[in-house]
Amino acid sequence: MSKSYIKKIKLSYIEGWINKTLKRNTISIGWDVAMRETGISVIRTTNNSLILEQTLKISVPKNIKLLDSIDLFISQLQNFKNKISKKYKIDINVIEDCFFLKNVLTLKALSRFGVLIYTNFKDVSKETIFIMPTTARSRIGFKKSGKGIKGKYLKKEIMDYINGLLGTKIKDDDISDSIVLALGGLIEND
Repeated sequence: MSKSYIKKIKLSYIEGWINKTLKRNTISIGWDVAMRETGISVIRTTNNSLILEQTLKISVPKNIKLLDSIDLFISQLQNFKNKISKKYKIDINVIEDCFFLKNVLTLKALSRFGVLIYTNFKDVSKETIFIMPTTARSRIGFKKSGKGIKGKYLKKEIMDYINGLLGTKIKDDDISDSIVLALGGLIEND
């Protein structure tokens, strides 16, 4: 698991930037589900502030058998759950919904890992939603610079947007994507 970032920002600033109202006194966890490195962000709001409490990654190495990768993922997931559920009462888990891109094996792995997150956290969270990355980005006001932007260029634009919004220096696209998801779960009445 990776280094944590901690940042506190006025809610009025964030709401002005994204032009939406955020839920108060809420804890949201964003899950950027991936085959190898799943990004996780914990964001908490108070009446006046948004606090990026923690970011981390769950890593599964390449060249590992499927069931071994699932076991390793579950082990790291449960370690995180044990730590986080002692510290917070989680309001919402926002899990990246998966879609078929080009590889059926990737789709299967992503859907399995997403369901593992759901089943492991449903007893410690009031609500869980699966959300497409494009929907989460739209909720928080992100717009890519052009129609042809994708891949690493899109990832960089998302990181730049999150760093501008939060005043951070995040250099990991899994973490910035998980922040987008966690923020998307905090949008009021969307």
